[in-house]
Amino acid sequence: MKTTKLFFMAALALTSVACSNDDNDIPQPVAPEQPANGEITITAIVSSDGEAATRALSINGSNIASTFETTDEFAILFSDGTDQVKRIATVSSLDGTTAKITFTIPATVTTNTPCTIIYPASAANAANTDADVTTALAVQNGDLSTAPDVRKGTATIDVSTKTLSSVSKLAAQNSIFKFALKDIAGSDDKAATEFKVSDASGNVITTVTLGSAASEFYVALPVLETGTYWFNATADSKPCIAKATVSTATMAGKYYQSTVKMATLGDLMGANGKFYADAAAVTAASTTAIGVIAYLGNDATTEAISDGGGHGLVLCLKNAASGSGSQWSTETSLLEFGDDAKVTSHEGLMRTTNVSGYTNTKTLTEKTDAATNYKAAYAAKNYTPAAPAGTTGWFLPSAQQWVKMQTGLGGLNESAIKWGNSWFDSSHTGATAWNTAFSKAGSGNYDSIMSSTSNHLYYWSSSENSAKCVVSLCVGPTSGTDGFWWNIGDKDMGPSNYRVRSVLAF
Repeated sequence: MKTTKLFFMAALALTSVACSNDDNDIPQPVAPEQPANGEITITAIVSSDGEAATRALSINGSNIASTFETTDEFAILFSDGTDQVKRIATVSSLDGTTAKITFTIPATVTTNTPCTIIYPASAANAANTDADVTTALAVQNGDLSTAPDVRKGTATIDVSTKTLSSVSKLAAQNSIFKFALKDIAGSDDKAATEFKVSDASGNVITTVTLGSAASEFYVALPVLETGTYWFNATADSKPCIAKATVSTATMAGKYYQSTVKMATLGDLMGANGKFYADAAAVTAASTTAIGVIAYLGNDATTEAISDGGGHGLVLCLKNAASGSGSQWSTETSLLEFGDDAKVTSHEGLMRTTNVSGYTNTKTLTEKTDAATNYKAAYAAKNYTPAAPAGTTGWFLPSAQQWVKMQTGLGGLNESAIKWGNSWFDSSHTGATAWNTAFSKAGSGNYDSIMSSTSNHLYYWSSSENSAKCVVSLCVGPTSGTDGFWWNIGDKDMGPSNYRVRSVLAF
């Protein structure tokens, strides 16, 4: 039996090796007795390309060993002269690394009809023309023994001999990865219960649901072309994320190992768009910390992926507008975004529509008088350091995005959040969690979300309450018992205590 060497990857550096993919004309068996129901029984011999990975997989030192099983089924796809059809071939016997399969075809099929062999049978597409690798790999459980292994070969149906001719070895259509999850510092294991791989456009390639939490598991993936990929996990009951760049396309039929450093809520984002555990890691990477991960999720509040978002929100480290506050607008008679976008109740605060702070900010800052008449949005967009490429850029968050950051990084229960003149989180749980995350950037590199004096601080949202007022988040001082409070502020209020805190979506 041939074997495929294991090749290791460090910190998401995806690499591949070459292997033989030659076609072989495999000697076929003697024709069997035929049924009397207008069907012809075909018997054929098939084997896998490289003998590297069929359904029964095991690790043998630094190699993958594989065999067919008697319970395996293959799909035989061909044209009956009218339609594309699928017939299921079963294993009748095994001989080392090859399998003898049997299936039937209509007696009307002409000799020399080409066919495609798909393994396993469930991986055939709905049109009966090819393999559907994406669907076959969509759901997995992380076990090597059940890791999907899609293979495809070609042959010609020989009606006269009741066999297949010109049979190619079944070539792998996917690779197998062994992932080891670590925290962003690479020091501690992350035990995941769910793991997803997505492409740059947010399309989920596969979802792995583990029976029990594990830091190492196996994932079958299709060929990964060059580009950006995202890994999402639920680990230690927290959402985690990692970004991978594939510089050289992976190869089907190969086995890879990768250590994935997962970022989570409270980790730092650098000016290069990467994630870090603390100021020392940022310095070592020769970059600058610009904010902290305040929310992870794929919903309307994380903005559209086409705009650079879709995965989470990062809250900046310092106040914009020189940290001293800003008016929202000098306009007090016209709703900027329409009645359906107003937030006037608890239900409005929790809704999932009309929640795009990015769109709101874009609307305001594209006005010719933005710098003077829409100062909060202008300051939010122009916050420095600049946002990394591949993100939305900085914007003034909507009220709903503030809520997501309260429940994400702040650790608050959404059901406890109140609307209007009612304090909640009097123990400062959320604000303290934000400050703790900010402090990872190092002393002097962040502005506290709370005042150390008796002042209450107000933070603008980009959500209007009325023609005159805007929704803002009030944070009580560290010296008091006041926590959070959703406030309604006049657009032209400030700049004394009304601050601008930018966010970006990535």
